[in-house]
Amino acid sequence: MIDRIRILHIFSSLSWGGAEMAAVKLANNFALREHEVIFAAHPKSRITKELQNTEVEVIPINFIRHFDPVTVIKLMNIINDRQIDVIHCHLSRDLVHLYWVTVLSRSLPIILDKQVSSSVSKKGIIHKMIYARVSKIFVLSTYLAKNVLDTCPVTKDKVVVIPGGVRLEDFNIPEGVREQLRSGWNLSPGEIVFGTVSRIDRQKGLEDLVRAFALLCMKYNSIKLVIIGEPTFGEPEFARELTTIIKELRVENQVIFPGFRSDIPRVLSAFDIFVLPSYSESFGYVFIEALSARLPVIATNAGGVPDIIENEVCGLLVPPMDQKKLYEAMKRLLTNDVLRKQFGSVGRENVEKNFLEKEILDKIEKEYLNLIERRV
Repeated sequence: MIDRIRILHIFSSLSWGGAEMAAVKLANNFALREHEVIFAAHPKSRITKELQNTEVEVIPINFIRHFDPVTVIKLMNIINDRQIDVIHCHLSRDLVHLYWVTVLSRSLPIILDKQVSSSVSKKGIIHKMIYARVSKIFVLSTYLAKNVLDTCPVTKDKVVVIPGGVRLEDFNIPEGVREQLRSGWNLSPGEIVFGTVSRIDRQKGLEDLVRAFALLCMKYNSIKLVIIGEPTFGEPEFARELTTIIKELRVENQVIFPGFRSDIPRVLSAFDIFVLPSYSESFGYVFIEALSARLPVIATNAGGVPDIIENEVCGLLVPPMDQKKLYEAMKRLLTNDVLRKQFGSVGRENVEKNFLEKEILDKIEKEYLNLIERRV
C-alpha cells in the first residue's frame, strides 16, 4: 500500500476562475495530507502566485499553446527526477505535451480534470491517440459526463463524476462579521441584499440580473445588489458595458461592486439571497458555497446546476436568458421570508449529505491509488 503519492499537476492557464481556483485548492489539500505535490504552471499565471508560500512546489513552465518540445523535455525531467506516480492534468490542450511525454519517457496514469463543457468533437484519429493515454476523466456533474462522452473518444468506464466539496466549518462565521461587511458597503440593517459571486462575464447572465433587479427597484425600497468578482482575464469590455447599463437603469446607488474577494464564506454571510443566472454552468461550485451559508439560491436550470440546486427544494431554477422569470423568482423570495429560511435550511442539509470536502478528497485519493496499483 502506498502511503505517500507523488502527484504532478499540470495547468497552463493564465486565467483565474473556478477551474483554476479548484486546482489550487486540490493541490493544497493533498499537500496537507502529506503527499508530495508538484504543480507545473506558467510563471506569470495567477496559479503560480496563489501557490507561493504553500506546501505545494511550483515549477514554472512557459507553456506554448500547441506543441513545444522544450515543454515536453521539462515535463519528462520532472517526472523522471521526482519519480512521479500520477499526473493530474487540468486542461485538455495540455494533453498534447503529455502524449509525447508518455511516448518518449515512461507511461504513467494520467487524469484529465474536465470542469467546462465543449461543443467541439474530438473523435478524430489524432484525438483518439492522445486520449488513449488518459486513464480517467474527472467531471463535476452528470451534465459534464454526458458532454465528455458525446465529444471525446472515451468509454463510460473512464469517466468519473466527482463534484466539488466544502468544509462546513469555514461557514461558521463569527458574530458581527455580517454587520461589519454590510456597514462597509453602506447598507442599512433592514435592507434585503441580493448577492452574487462571479467573474464579470457576459455568460454569467449578469446583465439579466441587473435588469431584473432594476425592475424590482421600481416597486420595492430597501433592496441592494452586491456583485463580487472581477472581469474575466483579458476581457474588461463587458464590465464597462455592465456599468453603463446600470447607470442607464438609474440603479447605480443600489448596485455595489466590492471587487474580487477571497473570503467568500464571510462575504456570503452578508447576503440574504444568492442569485447567479448563468447561461451555462458545467457545475457551479459557488452554489455549494451559497447553500453552505444557508442562503436560498436563484439559478438557471442549465448544465450541471440541477445536480446541486433542486427546484422548489433549496432554491428556484429559471430558464437561462429569461429576465421575466428571473424577476418573478427574485420577487418571490424577496417577499417571502419563511421560504427563504426553508430553502436555506434544506440547502445546508444537502451539502452535508453530498458535498463535504473530506469525502470528495477521499474519493480522489482512492482513484489515485487504484490507478497506481493497477499500473504496478
